Amino acid sequence: MMLISSLAHSKSAVVLMIDSDAVRQRQVRDKLVAMGYAVRSVDDFESALGIIENTPPDVVLVGEQEGDAKGWNNLQSGLNQWGVPTINLEQVMSQAGDINESELKLRVDAAVQSRTLQDALMAENARLSAERLHDPLTGLFNRRYIMIRAEEEITRSSRRGHPLSCMLVDIDGFEKVNESWGHQMGDVVLRDMAHVLTRTLRASDVACRYRDDEFLVLLTDTDAGGAQIAANRVRDAVNSYTFFNQAGSGSDGLKLTVSVGVAYWQPATKPGQGGTWEPQLVGLAERALKAAKQSGTNRLVLLQAT
Repeated sequence: MMLISSLAHSKSAVVLMIDSDAVRQRQVRDKLVAMGYAVRSVDDFESALGIIENTPPDVVLVGEQEGDAKGWNNLQSGLNQWGVPTINLEQVMSQAGDINESELKLRVDAAVQSRTLQDALMAENARLSAERLHDPLTGLFNRRYIMIRAEEEITRSSRRGHPLSCMLVDIDGFEKVNESWGHQMGDVVLRDMAHVLTRTLRASDVACRYRDDEFLVLLTDTDAGGAQIAANRVRDAVNSYTFFNQAGSGSDGLKLTVSVGVAYWQPATKPGQGGTWEPQLVGLAERALKAAKQSGTNRLVLLQAT
């Protein structure tokens, strides 16, 4: 709880005050400002909703608003969307009808801490989600994600009649890098390889670390000719790149090549034209890569799904 409180006060939390009573609105605002909070105040739910939609506050404090059930319902919907906690002003009033400052501070502090914790949990969930979908070493998508995405792209290509290609890239002689230089050096090479891929591919292409030193790329809306161009572009980029070329490392770097297996598919657009089944593109790319590796290094093999 001490950590949450520290986070809550690391910046001035914003309290939105909604009250048609101008005198009480000013009194509560002055007390909240003295407590260290930034305060915005409005007279009605409609004005409050406009603020919440543009710059959501951390807490909403609601005073008297009579005869505006629709406005309250709309406001609650907006508050739920942004996860903003609400405090009823009646909860901080004394029996004499005055504002109970200690109760006001207690409830606002608790609401801000709740919002801070919620934000922290959302951030943690986002981080965990990213870890489930990304390879921690290279930062690329992982195999789990790419297999899901491949199914989605196959379905999309089937529906729209667009071509789809898949490219599997393998670093030639990578096992010798690990044997001669150690696995730490191998990790650097893998990160460099991810950099080369992302720098070379189109923004619409989807790259992942498939396994060990193999990288899988989905080439959306790409036919056989386009896939061959993309594969050769990657091979050329790797050929010209110096791996582990770091200033002050005492190393001249490494020159490497890659072998590439490509599978491509044109779904049927008319009877008798193109493929009529959903191909296992990844499996076909694996077959193409195996053929490329068997024929030497720095080779490219294309296979068509029919």
